[in-house]
Amino acid sequence: MEAAEPKWTNGERDRQGIEGREIRDSCRTGLLSISLRKYVSTASPQRGPPPDLTESESKIRLTMGDQLLYEGGWKVEEELRSKVTRVRVAPQVKKIPGHAFFLCDKLIELQLNEGLQVIEEFAFEGCESLQNVAVPATLIELGRRAFARCSDLIELQLKEGVQVIGADAFHNCRALKNVTLPSSAIELRRGAFANCKALLEVNLNEGLQIIGDDAFYSCAALRSVTVPSTVTVLGESAFAYCSDLNELQLNEGLLVIGKRAFAECMALRSMTIPATVTELGQWAFAYCSNLRIALNEGLEVIGAYAFSHCLSLRRVTLASSVAELGKWAFYDCRNMAEMFLNDGLQTIGKGAFEGCMALRSVTVPSTVTELLNQEFVACGFEREEHGLLDREALDEMLFDEDGCVAFDGCPELRSIKISISWAVSERMARLPRECMLSVEERIHDLHRLELLQDGEVLACFPVVSQAEGGNDQLKVQDTNLETARSLHKVLQLIAFHELKESSILIELAIWKSIIDGATVAPRADCRVPIPDTAKSSIMDYCGFAGFLEPAIEG
Repeated sequence: MEAAEPKWTNGERDRQGIEGREIRDSCRTGLLSISLRKYVSTASPQRGPPPDLTESESKIRLTMGDQLLYEGGWKVEEELRSKVTRVRVAPQVKKIPGHAFFLCDKLIELQLNEGLQVIEEFAFEGCESLQNVAVPATLIELGRRAFARCSDLIELQLKEGVQVIGADAFHNCRALKNVTLPSSAIELRRGAFANCKALLEVNLNEGLQIIGDDAFYSCAALRSVTVPSTVTVLGESAFAYCSDLNELQLNEGLLVIGKRAFAECMALRSMTIPATVTELGQWAFAYCSNLRIALNEGLEVIGAYAFSHCLSLRRVTLASSVAELGKWAFYDCRNMAEMFLNDGLQTIGKGAFEGCMALRSVTVPSTVTELLNQEFVACGFEREEHGLLDREALDEMLFDEDGCVAFDGCPELRSIKISISWAVSERMARLPRECMLSVEERIHDLHRLELLQDGEVLACFPVVSQAEGGNDQLKVQDTNLETARSLHKVLQLIAFHELKESSILIELAIWKSIIDGATVAPRADCRVPIPDTAKSSIMDYCGFAGFLEPAIEG
């Protein structure tokens, strides 16, 4: 409830008029100072120490020395705003009301004393001449736009105690260069330091939990940011358009990176997404033209356009935890040459890789076994009619519900590579070293298979363009069954070595049975080799007739 207007006697009314002239004269001479106090409206203005009153009875009281010049209202009267040069807030004041010194554009000195707890919305907005602000330790909350558009503000001191920096509290403070948040601060609300064009350094201490939407939006000079581990949410556009930001550290504890959080941070070169982050919002790193990034396990959702127009991305490996790749997630990443998908991926959005003009190959992991026909792997060309590729499963993975392929506008895309380590690598690992080397050599000789340094084996399928309905459509094919035949040769070679080793084991078993028998014989006489004719019969029976004949010898 607002306090009643003061009741003045005729003489007091005359004196008030005289003091009104005095305040205007004082303003012109620049001698005015202001105390924000509490008082009781009575028949005459009360002198002496103010009593303890409720917040609703707070009014603005202007003094010059001990002389009362003006009192009344919740804010400085409009005709006085351009005259106020100095403000002292009395120690007993707990709250500065909203709009109190709004647009006092000549205010150059502000003294906030201990005891102050809240600065309400718009309290000092537009105080363009104010250069220094020291917030007392008793302050808990800075209201919305409390110091917005203080364009000359250079120095800001926030002491331990402040918990909330309100929305747009320092918006458009274009001269502010450094900000250190105390550990007591738990929330930066929307646009708190947005458009602070000169801001070079921000120190965010442990304890901060939420960095709101647009918190540092368009802080173009900001170069380095470390987000504390206590922060769980990075709001939408939190650091968007920070064009000079080149160093960014995100710590474990962060859960969500909001939409456009780092959009157009064009100087940002590298960063690692913490394992605690589960979701990247839409456009999260869009237009970060120099960015190279590492995606850790834990990430589940990559939003639409999340890395669109990231021109420096060359090679991307999706973590196995990623289940959803949003529409146009890597749109126009025109220098990206390789993409490694993961085993947990369930959804590839429309145009996810559209415009990736340098993309040459896409690798599908070994756990995505449904893309290959298991009958072929098990039976080879005895079931050749199945082919190696499962067309239906592949189309479901690469095309959306509208039939749009995820790789439109990728003219250099030549192959889809599907890991077949699950069918090959384990069996290779059980072979003696010389046998394993012979299999590796054979893989290197085959056009449609690829052996990576870590031992992973890839089956390569050509991507061809076909005209359908007046448009060119990308198709993944096993032309002339060359990939299937190459895999068949490798599986056949592995089986041969396995069979060869088995025959040796048979010989050893016979040898051991003789040694362990009742008749003692010299060790040299105990070995009973399997005749080559028997080996040939075994090879013929297993389908290896004429296969690597010189290698039959045990």
